[in-house]
Amino acid sequence: MTNKTEYTRDEIASKLKQSIKKLLKEDKFLLENLANERSVSHKLAEYLQKSFGKKFNVDCEYNLNKLETKTLDGIKECSKQRRTNRIYPDIIVHKRNTNENILVIELKTRMIENNCDIIKLKQFTSKENIYKYQFGVFIQFNKLNKPLIKWFQNGEEKAKIQTN
Repeated sequence: MTNKTEYTRDEIASKLKQSIKKLLKEDKFLLENLANERSVSHKLAEYLQKSFGKKFNVDCEYNLNKLETKTLDGIKECSKQRRTNRIYPDIIVHKRNTNENILVIELKTRMIENNCDIIKLKQFTSKENIYKYQFGVFIQFNKLNKPLIKWFQNGEEKAKIQTN
């Protein structure tokens, strides 16, 4: 028997849109001045934590799956810069020390290649993968312009989310 909490895509999208809107309003300096991706991830994670409340943990660069180091097979080969299959997603919404994984987010603050992030999101949300995140999201920020957002579920890209 599992105690896993299930969210609908609309519920997650609403929380995500609200958090992105807050980030664009409150932390526009970071985006306008091309601050490091980790700075933007941290602020977005703060807003997501408020949205999800105490029921879930929202972590940045979290590298654990229970007590083991997170890895993805084949991820080392997706980029010449990668030297290992160990991974640490930009942001995750989960319950620590369990496999209750709700949302995994990869983001970019510059218009650069994102193939490895897309591969990771497909693997993280795949039913065949041990992590089985319900949803994955890729966010491509372009300063204060409307961000590009791609939605992943069951190992596939499903849709783009509008952030109006």
